[in-house]
Amino acid sequence: MSMKYIPLLQTDQFRNSKQIADLFTDLNTDKRTVSSAYILDTAGIKKNRPSLSFHQYAHRWFDTIVDAGCHHVGDVVDVLLAGADIMVLRPGIWQEIDFRSIRDISESKIYVWFNPLQVNRNKKDVSLLFSNADGIIFNLDRLSNPLSFGIRDKIKTMISSYPVDNILIFDPMKKHEKEWGLFDLETVIVDSAQMVDSL
Repeated sequence: MSMKYIPLLQTDQFRNSKQIADLFTDLNTDKRTVSSAYILDTAGIKKNRPSLSFHQYAHRWFDTIVDAGCHHVGDVVDVLLAGADIMVLRPGIWQEIDFRSIRDISESKIYVWFNPLQVNRNKKDVSLLFSNADGIIFNLDRLSNPLSFGIRDKIKTMISSYPVDNILIFDPMKKHEKEWGLFDLETVIVDSAQMVDSL
């Protein structure tokens, strides 16, 4: 099975907007076209201050999947207005019971972040988030290599429990590349430098 790669753009690793344009040029060659990018907004996640100008500029070049650490629907509106094509919500940060309020104002897709090591506040609320999601992002970053059987089982249970069309693996450094096939998934978010280096 051939994997599709989505480049990871971390807001704290880009100093200016020209770097985003240069990355787009580097990634798109005669042999490969990259149209989507995953924006990991570190200021949004850690401090609830998303880098909206970064999102706007990245959206000029890529279809964007934005992980900005949104707490409430107002945060989501800001990120959507900045050009996000797909929103990512993290159960440990999102403070509303579900995301019906987002569905009322936007038809944008909503993906939910799944960290198999995270213990969530209320399993019922988290289950509701996943059951209404358009996609799931499996975070394999910082997990032991190889994955433990417990983690593998959690991921397989999530895949079978929530019939979503879009499931992405978040493995920026390709640490678990040999195990991706275990889950029969096709799309991986990797560090953009990993993609450029593989040309």
